[in-house]
Amino acid sequence: MSETSQVLKSSFYISIKTAFAAVPAWLWLIQIALTTFFSMAFFVLIASNTGGQSAVEFVAIGNAVQSIAMVSMYSISMIPGTQKHMGTMQALMQTPSRLFTIFIGMALFSILSGFFSVGISFVYAWGFGVDFSAIEPLTIIVVMVVTAFSMSCIGMAIGAVGIYLRTSMILANIIAYIGLVISGVNFPVSDLPGWLQVVSHAYPLTYAVEATRKSFDGGGIMEVAPELLILIVMGMIFLILSIFLFRYFEKATRKSGRMDSF
Repeated sequence: MSETSQVLKSSFYISIKTAFAAVPAWLWLIQIALTTFFSMAFFVLIASNTGGQSAVEFVAIGNAVQSIAMVSMYSISMIPGTQKHMGTMQALMQTPSRLFTIFIGMALFSILSGFFSVGISFVYAWGFGVDFSAIEPLTIIVVMVVTAFSMSCIGMAIGAVGIYLRTSMILANIIAYIGLVISGVNFPVSDLPGWLQVVSHAYPLTYAVEATRKSFDGGGIMEVAPELLILIVMGMIFLILSIFLFRYFEKATRKSGRMDSF
């Protein structure tokens, strides 16, 4: 256990150094702040001209949730591609530590980035007129933590495939942007065709958005418990899947010599 914790801490530290090796911290903060603002403002402006303040609140809350979901999933899924691009994947695969454990440590920084992103997004949502008076702080914190866990596990599964591929960017983009359409971020899931509603309820972000909107309506932990339970179960499924995918694609990569293929 002590060895695993040391690997996690070392990987976490390395991921921070890697993130700020070419981009200074202040520029990284500005990038997140501007990205979250403009991605929310675009849909808020559309909603304000089509559905009034209720539509604005609907869209602002949805985009706040998707900020932590997308940062967690997308950033983690890109870890293998980043290591290949930097030429360090082969060295990582030669270490005695499990590659999955190393990547978990690296993923911690992406998860923290997601919490920073959603915090800023909620500030923007407040600026766009979203009412925060009915929220129970503990409830929204739990919802965000569970959301980050579930979406991070999807990112780990995508990243496992990325060990073998030249890059997992294309796969991550497909899953991320399809998820934005079907998960009720900018319009109700009920507006989707029936078969897409089925697909929507197989994607964790849908339940994260539902739980968050319940929280803004004054729902406590018990009211959002069904969505939280589903998110946890989905997260565990993807976590277990990612473990098996890591083992499979790590072996396949070693056999094919694709460790530095980028």
